[in-house]
Amino acid sequence: MKIAVEHIVIIDPTTDIDMEQLNELKNSMDEQGLSHPIIVRPANGSGYILASGEKRLLAARLLGWTEIEADIRQIDERRSREVRIHENLKRFNLPWWDQVKLVEELHTMRQSEHGIAQRGRPTKEEAVAPKEERGWSIRDTAEELGVGIGPLSEDLSLARHLRTDPTLKNVKDKKTAIRLVRIAAGRHQAEIEASLPRTFEADQVFFGDSASILHSFPDSSIDHCITDPPWIKFFEPSLRIDERTLPVFKELHRVLKYGSFLYVFCGLDDYNYYAGTTKPNPDNPSETVRVAGELEKLGFHVANTPVIWEKEKSLSRRGVRPWEYDRDFEFIVVAVKGSPALVSSRRLSGIKQFAIVPSVSLSHPNEKPQELIEDIITDCSYEGQIIIDPFGGSGVMALAARRHNRRYVICEREKKYYDNICNRIEGK
Repeated sequence: MKIAVEHIVIIDPTTDIDMEQLNELKNSMDEQGLSHPIIVRPANGSGYILASGEKRLLAARLLGWTEIEADIRQIDERRSREVRIHENLKRFNLPWWDQVKLVEELHTMRQSEHGIAQRGRPTKEEAVAPKEERGWSIRDTAEELGVGIGPLSEDLSLARHLRTDPTLKNVKDKKTAIRLVRIAAGRHQAEIEASLPRTFEADQVFFGDSASILHSFPDSSIDHCITDPPWIKFFEPSLRIDERTLPVFKELHRVLKYGSFLYVFCGLDDYNYYAGTTKPNPDNPSETVRVAGELEKLGFHVANTPVIWEKEKSLSRRGVRPWEYDRDFEFIVVAVKGSPALVSSRRLSGIKQFAIVPSVSLSHPNEKPQELIEDIITDCSYEGQIIIDPFGGSGVMALAARRHNRRYVICEREKKYYDNICNRIEGK
């Protein structure tokens, strides 16, 4: 039946509602209506108390609805919580962090009802005893939810880590979050046992915000970095620099080893941003003063000149004014942590000539040719070393690393590109 929206009260409302998700739900309800009713229970006086469907109710309020379809149930507060948890866990689009928090809430609620069971596998007598006598275990919650004990334990572990590190929410899938928690746990244990960070398994692709992912990595655990971050100016808005770009380089400086190389593909505006520039001295106009770039501010040493990628047989007039020459090149900032040396025994030119990836073969709008990445890899690294690309894009760095017996770590925050990277690597 339909009831008045103004007569519904939300007890203990959620404080960290995802407004993007709420607006998406509002738009969906505006176009298609309510998919299924909210659940309420009668209040002691008049009106109703919401049991389940907080986001649907909030979206209805945003839409200005005066009434909403509701299922009225004669249940108490504890039963309301139980209904809400089970209903939300059935949602197909529930973010993983909400899912693990709900699982933990249900598990904690059951333990408060029945007591906490002793650790370990129950004896035959304990298994058949009432829960009030033996207490509630992870096995009991797993049976109620119809899941395995292993996956449930991982969910509970993730819920605990979320409380201490809320930035895990920036990691967009649960498998990546689980791997990061394991890395962090290994790092912590190693520091306790030996006061030294332990390395991790390389040849992995992570999905989510790179700064949050790298936060779980040990100090000085990566050998080199080759990456193509979002640009200040780019024809596709989603590939432009934003507030999440620079924090990645801060984490990179921490995880890169002393004696590492950092290669950053960029345009002219980005080159000045990362490598620095000069400007007239206000006190003496005949002199110039240097303005440090962002990489230098973080502790990197930046080469005085960039490496130039000359794009063979490829002229572009994108963003070029009528009186300007066509562009057939791209800058590569070269920076280091410490004082490394190039590994090649031959003298290396700062001009690298490679053809672009044909448009019909692109898996990413800004994909770099694999041969170019391979050339850079063999300039700076040895076999077995770990190379990271925190802005994975096409994933070509992983393919280049594999071909030359290097190990790789790739991070990508866009789902479609993350899936493409995984498919390319598995296909090879």
